[in-house]
Amino acid sequence: MCYDFDYLKPEQKVVSFQRKNFFSLDKEEEKLEPVLHVQVYDYDTFSSNDLIGWCELSLVNLPPPTKTSKECKLDIFDTPTKDRISIFDKKKIRGFWPVFDDSMGEQELTGKVDLEIEILTGADAEEKPAGQGRNSPNQYPTLEGPNRPMTSFNFLFNPLKIFKILIWDKMKWKILTGFIILLVIVLLGLFIYTSPQAINNAIYSAMGR
Repeated sequence: MCYDFDYLKPEQKVVSFQRKNFFSLDKEEEKLEPVLHVQVYDYDTFSSNDLIGWCELSLVNLPPPTKTSKECKLDIFDTPTKDRISIFDKKKIRGFWPVFDDSMGEQELTGKVDLEIEILTGADAEEKPAGQGRNSPNQYPTLEGPNRPMTSFNFLFNPLKIFKILIWDKMKWKILTGFIILLVIVLLGLFIYTSPQAINNAIYSAMGR
């Protein structure tokens, strides 16, 4: 995503011009903290999308990301101030930051986001045009298609596929063994049921009837 904004470096503030209300004719200047608010939602077909997790990243006091998702934990946000980064000095950074759910009063790790953040001047942005998301021009950087796991599809549309991935691939030998045992029991029952009367009499005699 691309965002245009003005930045006051001496004050470390982002400048926004907005109308205070609907009836205002002129926009008023407002100085804001340079904070990136990250939200991750699921994608539901029949219901509204649910918030998976979120985090806020101060662009002038940014906790350094981890290089791998395995290392990414909530303690990133406990990074001492002296070890934090200003993206306006570093210009570009990429790594993993955690997102969390705090709806129950405590932060619970619910996901990890691979982000690349780059700050460009107006002139540099004109020389390196980039589209929103994967829209044209998809460059600086080029965004490949999402590498989703095989289970990231809707169960209602792919019940057999999700059965194969989640159940069959993991338990196929147990399922086959159970099916064979069940088949043997059924065949044995049919054999006994359809046996000649002599066999039935022998069985009853052996049982003392």
